[in-house]
Amino acid sequence: MDETSLPEPDALRSLLKTALELPPLQPHASRLDRLVDDYARGVASRDAPLAVALVGATGAGKSTLLNALAGQPLSREGVDRPTSTTATVFAPEGATADALAKSGARVSRYLPGPQALWGGQVFIDTPDLNSVATTHREVARAALERADVALVVMHRGSVAEASQVEFLTEFARRRALVFILNFADELSPESRETLKAQVRRVAAEQYALAPRDVPVFAISAQAAKDGRDVSGEFGPLLFHLRGLATQAIAARVRRGNALGALEELSTLVKGALEETEALLSRTKAALDSGLEKASDGLREDFESRLRLAHGHLAAEVRRQAGGRFWGPAAWGLRLSLWGASGLGAAAVVGRRSLPAGLAVAAASTVVDAVRGHSRARAAESAVIEPFEDDFGVESAARTALTEARSLARAGGLEPAVLGVPDMGTLLEEVRDARASAWRYTATTGVAEAVAGWWRVARWLVLPLINLPLLVLLGHVGYRVVRAYVEGPLLPLDYFVNAGALFALLAGAGAMLASASLAGAARRAGAGGRTRFVESLATLGRRLGEAVDDGLRPGREAARRILTILR
Repeated sequence: MDETSLPEPDALRSLLKTALELPPLQPHASRLDRLVDDYARGVASRDAPLAVALVGATGAGKSTLLNALAGQPLSREGVDRPTSTTATVFAPEGATADALAKSGARVSRYLPGPQALWGGQVFIDTPDLNSVATTHREVARAALERADVALVVMHRGSVAEASQVEFLTEFARRRALVFILNFADELSPESRETLKAQVRRVAAEQYALAPRDVPVFAISAQAAKDGRDVSGEFGPLLFHLRGLATQAIAARVRRGNALGALEELSTLVKGALEETEALLSRTKAALDSGLEKASDGLREDFESRLRLAHGHLAAEVRRQAGGRFWGPAAWGLRLSLWGASGLGAAAVVGRRSLPAGLAVAAASTVVDAVRGHSRARAAESAVIEPFEDDFGVESAARTALTEARSLARAGGLEPAVLGVPDMGTLLEEVRDARASAWRYTATTGVAEAVAGWWRVARWLVLPLINLPLLVLLGHVGYRVVRAYVEGPLLPLDYFVNAGALFALLAGAGAMLASASLAGAARRAGAGGRTRFVESLATLGRRLGEAVDDGLRPGREAARRILTILR
């Protein structure tokens, strides 16, 4: 990442605010804020003196080393532990220390003197990391958040101390660390090398630092104050520190700190994004599995509802089939049992009083239409509306949602945030699927079933029904004409018998046409069942897409952060 590719802190902060929608990222909110602040300080600082924090365990000699470097007694030294209980900033006159003061540290000004070995820097003396007062570590953490370099001062007993290792882990990638093994005058050369190797090993194992990138110096801070270098490593330490203080190296250090903050931020965001994507994937899989398990029960429920509506489907099939026929058989198909009985009664009454017969016929027609409409409404209600004891559908809905909703809650989220509906919403969706399938069954399904029947009936059933009637009518017409021409005229009994035979043939034809429609209503129902299964599959895909869209703003912001930090 070159200088021009570094993101603007405000832009990064804005993206991060949206990315915090991701549940795994929320526990790290304060840490992420600190990382962005750290990054912002790293890219904003240019020519300011280095801010150097001295951190370490009790009795490591931080204050003594600070005084040796400054060439004057800035920090109090003593045998009482801990000596430092608050962070103290020693800043040269004219150096900006406002940000450090905001951390709660006490600011003390000093003038670099001729005795200074490494003067002109902003030194931060911090409390001991292994103090029984845990607030000391928080004070040290706040100070190191605003430092550029950490001088980790140790004695032989604190090289691998757990509290120190844990504390430095947070800063290992975003601070220039210099490890200083104090009291070298109390150690043999072999012991120094052993302890320095231990420092490098701990840095490699705990901080993921390459051993060659771990500067370690064994010195005696007390001897250095007296101008003595008992180990021969204090001079190299000063050379290293003075190199860090040069403008070019200091800029590189700050840039490295900023990049380390970005790397740590990227790691947190990447982990949270992967965890969120995994949660969404598991939730979607659980939802798909639940819907698949529930689909059998929902299909059985829909089939039972269709059986309740079979009478209406059969009547609708007969009505539409009668519309394709012509002749008396078509009239028989169009009439229900009630309508046919009414017309029969009208014919009987009409022999005595024609107006009364017409009134009976009209009344039976109206009653038949109302009855058909009521049957249609009842059938639609039976298929679509929930039953009062609709436990089977509720159980299927609960099966479909239980695991997915449990996964969402285990992830610390309300299921709706991940696109998982509640049971009431799913039941409404199932009702809509039933309604859609029923509309298809009662219209397109019936029409397709009748059309399939008609492809055969038009060439087989229709001639078989109507040809005898046409032959009878032709014969009667021939006899009537012949009798009119040649005489004598035909008796009334002949026409009564011919009419009776015509009615018999027409009734037989209607029965044959009705028999040929056997199975058409079932085929219409089968089409409806197929449509319902398709509606369930569509519902599953839609719910899956809703899960895919869960937390989308936060996920997109996280991806954007990872893209700009590459």
